[in-house]
Amino acid sequence: MKLRVYVAPCGIGLGHITRSVPIADELRRRGNEIAFSTYLDGLDFARQNHLATYEAVPINFKVTSDGTIDFKMTAATSGFSLGIRRLLRQVTREIKFMKSFRPNIVFSDSRVSSLVAARLLRIPVVLMLNQFRVEIIRRPTGQRMSLFDRLFFFIANLGWLFVRTALSLVWVRSQIILIPDLPPPNTISLGNLAIPRHYNGKVRLIGPIVNDNTELARSEGELKHRLGFHAARPLVYAAVSGPKVEREILADLLLQSLIEFPKEYDVVLSRGDPNGQRKPHRAGSAIAYDWIENQDDFISACDVVVGRAGHGTIMKSLSYGKPMILIPIPDHTEQYGNARRAASLGVAKIIDQSRLDYGTLEAAVREILHNAEYRGRSIELMKITRRMNAVDSACEAISTLAVSH
Repeated sequence: MKLRVYVAPCGIGLGHITRSVPIADELRRRGNEIAFSTYLDGLDFARQNHLATYEAVPINFKVTSDGTIDFKMTAATSGFSLGIRRLLRQVTREIKFMKSFRPNIVFSDSRVSSLVAARLLRIPVVLMLNQFRVEIIRRPTGQRMSLFDRLFFFIANLGWLFVRTALSLVWVRSQIILIPDLPPPNTISLGNLAIPRHYNGKVRLIGPIVNDNTELARSEGELKHRLGFHAARPLVYAAVSGPKVEREILADLLLQSLIEFPKEYDVVLSRGDPNGQRKPHRAGSAIAYDWIENQDDFISACDVVVGRAGHGTIMKSLSYGKPMILIPIPDHTEQYGNARRAASLGVAKIIDQSRLDYGTLEAAVREILHNAEYRGRSIELMKITRRMNAVDSACEAISTLAVSH
């Protein structure tokens, strides 16, 4: 039976759409018709890759000049009443798109509006997420707080209890919940997955989502040689990800540090801009790209990954057995939770963005490369991921649910 699958990934950053695409590609390979719905960074990526895509109503959070999440500005521009109106606009637009495409099933990656629209239209939903319980920071770090600020965050945290509960009630309206993570005790997003036990029948831990690429079976030395690097020289791959402003800030900070790296390393920086140039340029010791199409090759070839602490970056690095240096977005609770979890599993070091400079970064790289426990533990987790096939598991869940309805 040919299915029409409506794929709706969150468009903030590229992590959601890049993990949805391999699933959509496999569903298409099986003869099904696919349409995407997304916004912001996800929409840019979809258009660059010529995916059939509806432009959804965007949501986002505000940030300060250094990339720290600005909760007061976000609240001022997307307060409760404004947020409700924005959600209604999103749901209305999604209903319009779904009526146009007429899907058999909706595959939502962390999208509330698509899930609500599908349930209103009585279309079955498979939900993928790695953050069931969404948290906000109790108070901003690195700054003194006025009495007004303290009052604001006290009220904001009380209000967020209501929002968090409402989100949880929406998530469980899906028929199946897919978690692209490792099974316990190695789950990276453990702190964000407080799913009530009576919903366990809906939940499936499917493992990390990676592209099927036989080239990645080659040895690191072969891949380094094919990519133009010295086979015996350590390769540091800095993969910048996340929303646009935060990407640009981290890319600039990393480049300032990486250009000074010793010649004993090969160093590559990807700025993570799907609209940027594909040709690299030399900047001191680093080779800098705006965008790398074959990112999986670079991760597989490298000795250490440097980047944000997004769930996708961590899971892809673990899929190839690579230890990491993680630089969470300031005051981003999910990324700090992911980073602390990866560090506790012995596969990562954390650098606070405010402390990021050449000395701190080079010392962290040197420690990871000279301490075999980081690589050994990463390879242990890689072996677990190889026993899981997330793409097939997701496609089977989507197809079976669609056919049964």
